[in-house]
Amino acid sequence: MILTKKRFSVAIEEMVADKKMNYIDAIVAFCEMNHLDPQSVKHLITPPLKAKIEADAVELHFIKDNKKGKGKLTNFET
Repeated sequence: MILTKKRFSVAIEEMVADKKMNYIDAIVAFCEMNHLDPQSVKHLITPPLKAKIEADAVELHFIKDNKKGKGKLTNFET
C-alpha cells in the first residue's frame, strides 16, 4: 500500500474514533502495526492533524501552552 497524507490522516482519525485513543497513541500504534519508524511518517502529518497532536500534547502536559493557547511541536515541522 502506498501511504499518502490523506490515507494516513484517515487511518489515524479512524483509530482515534474506533479505539478511543489520543492522536499521539494512534500514530505510535499505526507505526507499530505497519512496522514503521515514527520519524518516517512525519512528512505525512497534515496541518490539521498536527494541530490535534499539539492539543493532545498540551492536555497530556508534554508541552506547555503558549500565549495563543496552543503548544508548539517544532520537531514535527513539515
